[in-house]
Amino acid sequence: MNAAAALFRTDVQRDVLRDLVLSANGTRTAADLARSSGHPASSVAREVARLVDAGVVRTTPRGRRRILSVDYTDPFMAAVRDAFTAASTVAAEAERDVRWWLTIPEAAAQVRDALAAEDEAWAGRVLCDAVNQIPLVGALGRLDEMLAPPASTGDARWDALLAGAVRYRLRLLDHPAPTWTQRDPLPAWWWPSGRGARAVMAMQSTPPELSRLGIWFDARNFTTA
Repeated sequence: MNAAAALFRTDVQRDVLRDLVLSANGTRTAADLARSSGHPASSVAREVARLVDAGVVRTTPRGRRRILSVDYTDPFMAAVRDAFTAASTVAAEAERDVRWWLTIPEAAAQVRDALAAEDEAWAGRVLCDAVNQIPLVGALGRLDEMLAPPASTGDARWDALLAGAVRYRLRLLDHPAPTWTQRDPLPAWWWPSGRGARAVMAMQSTPPELSRLGIWFDARNFTTA
């Protein structure tokens, strides 16, 4: 099963979301999606209603039409966008003999270097960028290579953040996580993005794979890295 197919409940949901994320935001209606997907208008309308109820798609009146737009701050929709972007390039990438993405051991090494240079912002960017490539690497059939066990970043908190982030991204793909990602909770809670108002927001939007470890890291960090 490829990275895109693993995300969806039904074929109608897959085709509706594919059309939405590959079109300019705010340009499609449910009727447009029915015509492009070939599914019955009633089936498409029901699927759109479910997505709206779930809060991942919004409707905006425009004359007699109701225009649809996607909320890409939602982790599921961000994963959908990544998966379809990946699907549109997999064939070309598979023919190239160039590995442009980082393996997790390589990402851990770069995080270690950034931490040694006291550049936590860059360490976070490297970690998120690497984890965000998991759907595309999965579509290329190279996850085993990517997800080899990493050496320590030199900081147990960052080791746990990397492991939890990998588990979170793999869950969105319904893909089992490697055993090295299983870690005990940290001895004290940690907010990688700092305290204050951002800490409160992080506690509301942290994936369970990270909150279980005592790490409070807003899932939206993975969509804005």
